[in-house]
Amino acid sequence: MTRTLYVIRHGQTEWNVASRMQGLLDSPLTDLGRRQADAHGRTLARLGGIDVLIASPLGRTRTTAELLRAHVDVPARFDASLLERDCGAWAGLTLEQIAAEYPHEWRARARDPYHHRPPRGENLVDMEARVRGLLVELLAGTEATVALVTHGVMSRVILKQLLGLEPADAVLVRHPNEVLYRLDMLSGRCAGAAHFIAGQGPQRGLLHHHGGETILDADRTEANR
Repeated sequence: MTRTLYVIRHGQTEWNVASRMQGLLDSPLTDLGRRQADAHGRTLARLGGIDVLIASPLGRTRTTAELLRAHVDVPARFDASLLERDCGAWAGLTLEQIAAEYPHEWRARARDPYHHRPPRGENLVDMEARVRGLLVELLAGTEATVALVTHGVMSRVILKQLLGLEPADAVLVRHPNEVLYRLDMLSGRCAGAAHFIAGQGPQRGLLHHHGGETILDADRTEANR
């Protein structure tokens, strides 16, 4: 069965602007963040709507889901497996504060961002285990078009699993608040990936950090070899 999965990050929040780690804590969407969520809803409507909307239960994703629902007539379901990474002792701190108060841990994170755990927090391997059951359920289900509203790090984890990325490639994936990803799945494998920026697109592949707007092409992933 062919199905489409949309992976949506919540709109910009006040703590995003302040470069403050949110994790399982929360901050409200900015005016720009609300416009970003509205643009994602308009994009989904333009593309034909969705059958299922599943969101992380945190406030910023709940608000984003409600703004999406102004354009797509489906109820929102909330699932804790889509929560953002538990940042442990770093939650609520700015990146500058973390670098100053936890210099050794911060350097360790830079060396191996996929496997590093913040003090009393999760790493991306933990998050993979947390969300795997939901992804298996969705790929085995009957709904043709599903939208997931989640967070920046969890989005990276989801895209890694669905595209068969190696950890070194996965940590390069970017998911700005204004970007919506679309994955076309065929028999449980990704047949193509695209992205929309503020409603404009689709453009092929995923955005990643190396080289600014360089695209990480779905054809390079393990799932498509």
